Parts: sequence; C-alpha cells; structure tokens
Amino acid sequence: MPRKKTIQPTPLERFHLEDGTEIDIIDNTCWPIGRGQHAARDFENQRMQPIIEDLMKKYMKPDGPKEVKEILSSISKIIHYLDHEGTFGKDAGDTTNARKIWYKRIKFRAYTYINAKEAALRWPLII
Repeated sequence: MPRKKTIQPTPLERFHLEDGTEIDIIDNTCWPIGRGQHAARDFENQRMQPIIEDLMKKYMKPDGPKEVKEILSSISKIIHYLDHEGTFGKDAGDTTNARKIWYKRIKFRAYTYINAKEAALRWPLII
C-alpha cells in the first residue's frame, strides 16, 4: 500500500519576485518535512545561526562593514576567522566541510543581511 503524500507545513510568508522566483520565509515552526531535513535544521540552528549572528554584530560596529566584507572575501579568511572564534574546537585539523559547504552558505546569508541593511539606508520606508 502506498504511503500518503507528505503535507508540507505552510511557510510564514510567500511572495514572488518580478522574475517569477517564489520566495518562502520559514523558521523552526514550518521547516520542510523530508529525508535529512532534521539534520539540516540542526546544522542551521547550531552552526550557521551563531556564525551569522556574530558576523552581523561585528558588521554593526563603526568599522564593521569593511571588516566583515574582508572576512567574507575568501575561503581561507573565513576559515581563519572561524578557527580564531573557536568554531572548530581544539582539533581544527579538518576544515573540508567548512571550505566546500559552509563558506557558500555563510557568504550568501551574510550578504543577504548586508544588502538588506544597505538598501534600507538608501531607500527609507515611506509611511
């Protein structure tokens, strides 16, 4: 007997860009259901979120934008930064996953926040 089709939770918000791209805003309450998604959620909460929060705190300082963009400019710089922050722990020998996977995700997320902040400064909301 076939299994029932999985019903995915509805996102917090869904909208479409001008080019037709669909954007879903999700959090822990509406994370997608599927194989490996529990591990993806754990990775997001335990690894990515603290790194992004730390970078954004650094970004908000007076010389922060220049410093954060410098950190994100190359894989070796972000690895050095994460090692200095203690993300890898005492045994920082294998940074393969950070180089191949984390860097792209961290850079994408950080620049999403940076671009939103810079756009908000250029285009203040008119109420």
